[in-house]
Amino acid sequence: PCPSSCRSDGCGELDGSSGAARPLMVLMGCQGRGEAWRQNIGARRCSERRPMVAAFRLLVAAAAALFASWSAYRPRPSGGNCSGTAFTPGLQNMPEGSPKLYGYDHSHYTVRCRMALGLKNMPYRMIWVAEDDEETPMKLVGKKTTPIIEFPGEAAFAESSLIIARVDGDQAFGPPVLKPKTERPEVDAWIKKLSVPMRNLGRPRYIRSAMLPEFRSRSARERFVVTHPLPDPKTGESLSKADWGALPKEYRDQVYEHYWADSEAQLAALNEALPGVEGLIASDRHVSAQGLSWDDILFYSRLRGLTLIKGVELPPSLQGYLETMSDMTDVPLLTQMAM
Repeated sequence: PCPSSCRSDGCGELDGSSGAARPLMVLMGCQGRGEAWRQNIGARRCSERRPMVAAFRLLVAAAAALFASWSAYRPRPSGGNCSGTAFTPGLQNMPEGSPKLYGYDHSHYTVRCRMALGLKNMPYRMIWVAEDDEETPMKLVGKKTTPIIEFPGEAAFAESSLIIARVDGDQAFGPPVLKPKTERPEVDAWIKKLSVPMRNLGRPRYIRSAMLPEFRSRSARERFVVTHPLPDPKTGESLSKADWGALPKEYRDQVYEHYWADSEAQLAALNEALPGVEGLIASDRHVSAQGLSWDDILFYSRLRGLTLIKGVELPPSLQGYLETMSDMTDVPLLTQMAM
């Protein structure tokens, strides 16, 4: 038997002089006092366990190799990130390797891209570009334009239609979700009726909103006025961007002030045209009967701006559609900043 000063069960060693337990690594040999115990009993126990430990190690190595192989080739779940694992907003930071989208909050072209990214549940970094920031887009694509998307390891590119096609076609985040655009002349005609009062109400409000990130400096707001014409208040004539920009600053500012002061009349015209939408929206979840499609990308992106206008009277079908699509795409409405 093991001397009283060194009793071992093969898993630990008990030092009789101190009563303290110390770990014992079986594969490194038993350590005990007493030559006979060490050479006979201890050696026999160690030799008996070596084959068992070796077999256990082989089993662990095989299991690890099998798991690694499965992890490398398993399909990426819908809504995953670039590493192939599911992304849960709010519970973790933005996954490494997510694309960057550059754009304006008010722009319906940027909204279109945000919709596509939201519908595919693709994580992305939204980088707001100031209205007077030419340097950022010039470095990315060589001209002042938005939206722009930049995927890791790839050259940045612009044009909302190209961005949406790329995002919707990314199989790592599931199959495409958008059906092709359909011809809806009745929808186009209705939106055309809204376009003039929407423009006359919307543009003066954009530059007055402290919550739209692209307009947080005087320079950015003035740049927007220079590049976004409004009709002559007396003649109703709309100038080209170049002709408008060549006019004196005082005149451009007066026109913007006119339409801000004329909000009541413009709002009346807008509210008169809005009921024409009834019967045009197939469902809260898609505007056309075929289901979610490019029609929704165009429809929601154009009409989201209505929610910036205080006093707008949205018909029930349009109100329900805008709220549902906002939730589906993770593109908030502008209701809370309405003026």
